[in-house]
Amino acid sequence: QFKHAMEKEFMDQYNNSDFILIKQDQVPKGEPIFPGVWAMRRKRKSLTGEVYKWKAHYNLDGSKQEDFYQTYAPVAMWASIHLLLTLSIQHKWSTKQIDFMQAFPQVPISRTQYMEMPKGIIMEGYDSSEYVLELHKNIYGGKDVGRTWNKYLMNKLTDIDFIPSKVDECVFYKGHVMYVLYTDDSTLAGPHEDELESIIHQMKAAGLDLMDEGMVDDFLGVHTNRSNGQYHLSPPKLIASILEEVQL
Repeated sequence: QFKHAMEKEFMDQYNNSDFILIKQDQVPKGEPIFPGVWAMRRKRKSLTGEVYKWKAHYNLDGSKQEDFYQTYAPVAMWASIHLLLTLSIQHKWSTKQIDFMQAFPQVPISRTQYMEMPKGIIMEGYDSSEYVLELHKNIYGGKDVGRTWNKYLMNKLTDIDFIPSKVDECVFYKGHVMYVLYTDDSTLAGPHEDELESIIHQMKAAGLDLMDEGMVDDFLGVHTNRSNGQYHLSPPKLIASILEEVQL
């Protein structure tokens, strides 16, 4: 499963023009060629622990970068997430969970960087010992990629008339709709489902590649169950891992 995820990741990035392949002798003199690191994880349903997706990211090794200083990227406070859920219960709002596809690499970069071609990935006509990746997009792993993505997304949101909160910079409002952002996971809530769908369409039209995952279910590892006018929040997988660690 991970081997398939690795191959898909590399080819998706190649087809999306996140990078091009060039010979090592084409790299400008003095420009570093950064090593790459595979990061792999299983995404599980928070309620059952069932694996539903195998993910692989080929990351730039940011530990080798020496000239990046601004790396901070905000995420929503949990109080803001609780507020959104509370309002949706009180006012019987609809909710939409949004997942950005290959979030960070959606952003073009202004400064070209170079990275080793991953070993084990075979492309006809390209030898990993002779070719490198010339990066054109915001590849995972760099020191400032989270900040770059956050600034890009916030600009897109304000372009389609979202207004940022003065209390939490990862909360936005548009009419009666509230939007909460946590890196590349986010949730919309508002009184009319067709309005939420219209906003998702506007986000896609603005150039954001995203998936509508339906009403809030598993968010940031927390299972959210809505019933009888209440939300029940539970991170059963986290609780189970803690109990296992302390042997209870």
